[in-house]
Amino acid sequence: MINSFLDKYIFTGGLKYSHNNFFLMGIPFLMVPTGLLVSLAQKGDKNFDKEIYYSFKHSMASALKKEFGVNFEAEGEKGLLLLEEMFTAFGWGQLKHVDLEKENKRAIVVVTSSAIGSRLAGQAKLPADHFLRGIIAGIFFDYFESDVECVESKCAATGENNCEFVVKKKGEFDFSKETVQSQLDTDR
Repeated sequence: MINSFLDKYIFTGGLKYSHNNFFLMGIPFLMVPTGLLVSLAQKGDKNFDKEIYYSFKHSMASALKKEFGVNFEAEGEKGLLLLEEMFTAFGWGQLKHVDLEKENKRAIVVVTSSAIGSRLAGQAKLPADHFLRGIIAGIFFDYFESDVECVESKCAATGENNCEFVVKKKGEFDFSKETVQSQLDTDR
């Protein structure tokens, strides 16, 4: 038994290992030791961190319909819950949106046991999970059908119990705060 999400796919034959690659419902994926991503998150280079974020955001936003087959227009919040369950099952941590305002294009996502944040527990001065931040931004970019940004406002890497991600339109963030400045570009 791996976990309830992946066990369903193993049982139904949706999870396969073929030609030295893993496939979940035909989508190729890989398993990566957390340490590889942690070493990138520890660099402490704000420009590099932003590049990770924006790359993951745009890749995720373009992959949702094509790769994962999620159609938020038809599935609504059910599709959002499926993605949260999938990324939790893949080991990113327990993702859960706790506040969702679709009409205002805002969300707060709390992640417990974050793969990156937990591994860096208390070792960082600023939030460090730019990979997950980009994934969350890409998901909500598609869900809200609007360009939104994501800022990690609390992070286990800085000593918090959980990681908290705030999703909203760029203009709604307070760029006088160091946390926002370190995570978002003003010119993108």
